[in-house]
Amino acid sequence: MTQSNNDIPTNSAELNKQIVLQAYASLKAGNVAGYFDAMADNITLTYFGNHLFTGTYRGKKDILDNYVPVLLNRLEGPIKITVTNAIAEGDQVFVEAQGESKTKDGLDYNNLYGIVLRLKDGKITQVREYMDTELVKTIFG
Repeated sequence: MTQSNNDIPTNSAELNKQIVLQAYASLKAGNVAGYFDAMADNITLTYFGNHLFTGTYRGKKDILDNYVPVLLNRLEGPIKITVTNAIAEGDQVFVEAQGESKTKDGLDYNNLYGIVLRLKDGKITQVREYMDTELVKTIFG
């Protein structure tokens, strides 16, 4: 990896990785706006499996209108994501992460994630997320 004297990555894959890590750090700190700022307006967010969220959301508006309200209707607040591993190559970053949250009725919702993100021009343009779908069904129906 090539870096300048002030430790700012100059390698595009490493820069993409740092953008993703900062986005998840913002979310964990409760800065949801900072997380969404890392996304392109036309982002696609795809959840795999067979559960309530399965499918693709297209654009920030779709995510904010159709995904976030369902999530927050059941949970006390945003899921705190801790990245445990991140690998970057080209315009993609793969993240392994642990999520921590509670439902409004006190149940733990602590999921594990495998997330593939694609970036362009410093913004996240695509998210493909894999998780424990049985846990999603248990908590969200």
